[in-house]
Amino acid sequence: MDRVRTLAIFGLILILFSCSKKEKDASTQGKASFADSTVVALVNGEAIHYDDVNRVISQFLNQLGKDVNQFQHLQSDTMLWNDALDWMVSFRLLTQEARRLNIQADSNEVRLALSSIKRRFPTEQQFFDALQKSKLTIDQFQTNLALELTVQKLLEQQIGSQLKDVTDDEALKYYQEHGEELMRPEQIRVHHILFKVSETADPDKVKAVEAKALRVLERIKKGEDFEALARQYSEDPASALRGGNIGFFSRGDMIKNFEDAAFALKVGQVSDLVRTQLGFHIIRLDERKTSQKLPFEEVKLSIKARLQQEKSDALLKQYVEKLKSKAEIKFRGKA
Repeated sequence: MDRVRTLAIFGLILILFSCSKKEKDASTQGKASFADSTVVALVNGEAIHYDDVNRVISQFLNQLGKDVNQFQHLQSDTMLWNDALDWMVSFRLLTQEARRLNIQADSNEVRLALSSIKRRFPTEQQFFDALQKSKLTIDQFQTNLALELTVQKLLEQQIGSQLKDVTDDEALKYYQEHGEELMRPEQIRVHHILFKVSETADPDKVKAVEAKALRVLERIKKGEDFEALARQYSEDPASALRGGNIGFFSRGDMIKNFEDAAFALKVGQVSDLVRTQLGFHIIRLDERKTSQKLPFEEVKLSIKARLQQEKSDALLKQYVEKLKSKAEIKFRGKA
């Protein structure tokens, strides 16, 4: 099953794809045609409808957290729309081929897969809430799950044996040729003391907090122990327990004002007061790690996973193109 899943580039189609009644009945009601104004493509006589393509786009955007309403007026000549249509054509060819070869997921496989998916949710109600958000009924969900499992069985049978595991030598070659992709960014480790005050606080309160912070800063400059003062005065509970230590971080991990001030310091240097949306900070830079290439052993598994997926994608693309070359595929408005 693991090998099958690496071949199924469509992901969980039960989330991305909700077939209409017209579509599910296509194979049993004879040839469709463009006389139906809702048909956008014919794949070996089976119809793909405008609404089906739009549904795929909507579900895809939902998964990415995009505002679907911004894409409601997509025309059929846009790249996203045509990519979705091509995706549906490819998937339709795979389901047709599975039907031709009499390959089908059985009810027990569907039941086990459904149980596994439900376990990914904290409660069964949250599973049904997710279905409702995706505008899927449980029957549609199970139908699409059966389709996914069927396609996986087809791919395992037809091309699974062609997928070879990525070797250590292949991974090492990639590591040697793509070093720029495998860099650990510059990192710094700092201690800080936070004096909380909201950006919208009364000016007098801001001045009072700032004055308190300045008094502590003066004590640090006179040689008092930074970590002891952090434990006593910092209003960042997590780091205060560690004497203000917040560990290593890279650019982009922290609030920008804090980050800019911290990276500008020299090792051992203490900052002036730094104002952020949280309040006033005193920062001490303790250690700096320059950008460096990650060790091969640290990234070997991720490289192997990437190369394995590339092999899977290439095999699937070849297989789908082969199916396309033998199929009758027509699009509305195209000869």
